[in-house]
Amino acid sequence: AASVDLKVYVAGYTDTVGSPGDNRTLSEKRARAIAEYFRTHGVKLPISYQGFGESALAVETPDDTAEAKNRRATYVLANVPPGGRGFPGAGWKRLE
Repeated sequence: AASVDLKVYVAGYTDTVGSPGDNRTLSEKRARAIAEYFRTHGVKLPISYQGFGESALAVETPDDTAEAKNRRATYVLANVPPGGRGFPGAGWKRLE
């Protein structure tokens, strides 16, 4: 029987209000909080997280535009780290 080592990846994002650095920090905190929630609520798979700030907008907006659809998190169940347009420069951190 074949087996697959699944992992959970949690990505956090923000809108363009605020500085890119602050948004990266905010999105990282958002992703980590969700990863910790999963862990404390019984998810036993390895969990990784990363914040992408405003680098992968769901809705393209000018700078300093409050857009609720850009303030989000994505959860991916996979056997390889997600990458591509929605996960630019992926550098996942493992939740211990």
